[in-house]
Amino acid sequence: MQLRACGRSSRRYSVHMDLHVFLIGPGGVGKTSSGPHLAKLLGREFVDLDEIFMSGPGHIGRYIKNCGYAQYVRENSKLFFEHIYQRTSPCVCALSSGFLIAEEEVEIVELNKSAVKKKGHSVLLLSHSDPDDCAKIVVARQVGRGLNLRQEIELPKFLARLPVYLSLADQVTVFRGRPEGAAHSIFTQLNDAQSPTADIC
Repeated sequence: MQLRACGRSSRRYSVHMDLHVFLIGPGGVGKTSSGPHLAKLLGREFVDLDEIFMSGPGHIGRYIKNCGYAQYVRENSKLFFEHIYQRTSPCVCALSSGFLIAEEEVEIVELNKSAVKKKGHSVLLLSHSDPDDCAKIVVARQVGRGLNLRQEIELPKFLARLPVYLSLADQVTVFRGRPEGAAHSIFTQLNDAQSPTADIC
């Protein structure tokens, strides 16, 4: 099963669009590292939803441990609507890994999905065109962060969630390399009059 650009996007995009550019996907795909470079290319501000959470409610891991994941989902969504949805100028925003996919607070997650679709152009950055290879690369990054994550748990989770992320993405950019290169690849697709959306084909 390979990912390839199938060129079926029905909308034309350019750097002049009034939509936010949302970087979506699980942790480790490169949202936070490539986002600032993409924002610079677009002449926009970069906003990281995780950073907003950390500067407000606090450390995400401790918050989930103390308050539960459902409360985290509610608070995270609240911060999105307060700090990002209401913005009058478009930005580049890295969304939290579970912002669009969560088993708890399903109604809130659906509200998040609708808001993201209404206000932005969602970009899923992947490190490899093959889902299994992509999962190995991304999960290795996740495990290497020292968050007590286990590869045998995270690998099947990534593969299970990948089709959902693909269904939510307006654009899929496959790139493995430095964040600057990933940002440039995303930027090129955004500027392409035939801006393709990648599919599992």
